[in-house]
Amino acid sequence: MMMKIGELLQKFRLEQGKTRKEFASDVISPSYYCKIEKGSHRVSAEDLIELLKRNNIRLSDFFGMFDSQDLAKQLNLFHEMIVAAHYNGDKDSLEKIPNLIERSLLPEEVKKEQILIARGYLEIDKSSTEPVNWKLREQLREKVFSLPNWNEEKLTLFCNLMPLYDCFSVNLIVQDILKEYKPPFSKELKRTLLGIICNNLFLKLKIGEYEGIDKLVSIADAIPSSPDLVFYKNNIIFYKNMALYKSSNATKYLKKCQKAIEICAWLGMEAYAQHMSEFLEG
Repeated sequence: MMMKIGELLQKFRLEQGKTRKEFASDVISPSYYCKIEKGSHRVSAEDLIELLKRNNIRLSDFFGMFDSQDLAKQLNLFHEMIVAAHYNGDKDSLEKIPNLIERSLLPEEVKKEQILIARGYLEIDKSSTEPVNWKLREQLREKVFSLPNWNEEKLTLFCNLMPLYDCFSVNLIVQDILKEYKPPFSKELKRTLLGIICNNLFLKLKIGEYEGIDKLVSIADAIPSSPDLVFYKNNIIFYKNMALYKSSNATKYLKKCQKAIEICAWLGMEAYAQHMSEFLEG
């Protein structure tokens, strides 16, 4: 009989003869862990992976026992794992995810899609000295445009894979998206649109293209801030001031860029902060 996340954690904990406090270690508080076992609180992908690691439980063993009714949670966890590994510069973890997805109980078509996306992030994270997989990039672009409308699924997929496109194509696509979507935005759509704008700004600055940056920043600034948007808003500040610094060489803009990098590091994203610093200096 397949089980749910909290039930599975409890099963492995009891098999090891551990108390909730021992099993939770210093990853999360025992009281919060208790609620996860009972199903009243969810566990983040990052915390789940750390819990399994601390208790010597293989990811493949854990994910192979999910309840079929819990597949949506498993899909979300895989997505969180991919994104977390990408932003933390954890290539080793990212390389293991396609195999975990293959061993999961996700439907075959969903597996193929998620493995393709995971491989897409590996392609994005390649260094300049690594060979480009043009066939994979074409498959990923086809996947985006096989979806008929700019719904939230297609927007999210495009946002994730934008670094695989050339800047000219991205500019045209983003203009089309921003014409279609007007406020008020849903919570999820705010996050996705800010992610798209951040990636568009990154690609522009990467090739030294400053035209259209002000318009993108103004659209991003018009989206009200909230705690779940801090990462994106901080990136907008970074890209905005990087553009101003590169065009004026004024120290005040450089200092604002450095402050945005510090904030990212303070939030626990040291690898991403390092990436920002290298991008600024490049």
